Amino acid sequence: MKHYLEDIVKKLAVPGFRNANNNSWNDAMEMVHSLIIETGFKPDIQEWENTEKNKIYRNFSVKINGKNKRKIIVGAHYDTFENTPGADDNASAVAVLLGILKSIDKNLIPEFTIECVFYACEEQPFFDTENMGSFIHASNCSINEVECMICLEMVGYFSNEKNTQDYPFSILKWIFGSRGNFLIGVSNFSSASKSTIIMNKLKRIRPDFYKKLILPFFFSGMDWSDHRSYWNKKIPALMLTDTAMFRNKNYHTDKDIFTTLNYEVMANLVADLTFILK
Repeated sequence: MKHYLEDIVKKLAVPGFRNANNNSWNDAMEMVHSLIIETGFKPDIQEWENTEKNKIYRNFSVKINGKNKRKIIVGAHYDTFENTPGADDNASAVAVLLGILKSIDKNLIPEFTIECVFYACEEQPFFDTENMGSFIHASNCSINEVECMICLEMVGYFSNEKNTQDYPFSILKWIFGSRGNFLIGVSNFSSASKSTIIMNKLKRIRPDFYKKLILPFFFSGMDWSDHRSYWNKKIPALMLTDTAMFRNKNYHTDKDIFTTLNYEVMANLVADLTFILK
């Protein structure tokens, strides 16, 4: 699996390729579509247009019907910030989402319906607008049909060295440590009960790797991804992340390249998510 993940990130993390304002954008969408098809699933397409820019944008989603019609959404955005390669942000998460589809038993009838969504247009200038891919998707969801949304946002950068992990509040270093060798599940209070169920399942597999952070207020970076679109709809949502700029100094730069990621750890994440989604 780790070689598969590396191959996916290498294909996607080309400078400027996944910038939704570039001429290569249609090719990027076609590549994501093809990579999903190669896992054995045919995605549904949610398409919208920016008439001013004469651009088409597409979300791709794969639904696996479960015993319960209520669904768990697992999503990741595939566009990049400006012309950066975007290996960790967010080809790492796209690769993990593809890895789940590749790994999952095609005859599986999971406990909850699973919907894997590949979002367009998370980065600026789309962020926090009605053209944000997750805004489009969340607008067609309701709290009555969604058990929880899991947002995969930058899940590939790790270090066991001391003082490689920063935080928005210094007190968090005393709680979580100074080594950037974990993933953290970030939730707001209204999502706490559903997100805790998911995080507890993950922590039972790798207790030291998965951390949980639930705060009653927003801070820098807490809602900087697609989970915010579901929070705004009062739908429980959880962001699973390597903490982005608080660890990865390549964030939003031309140094965010495929050789900087840990594919063995990412493969573990694929296995863990595939297991808990059964």
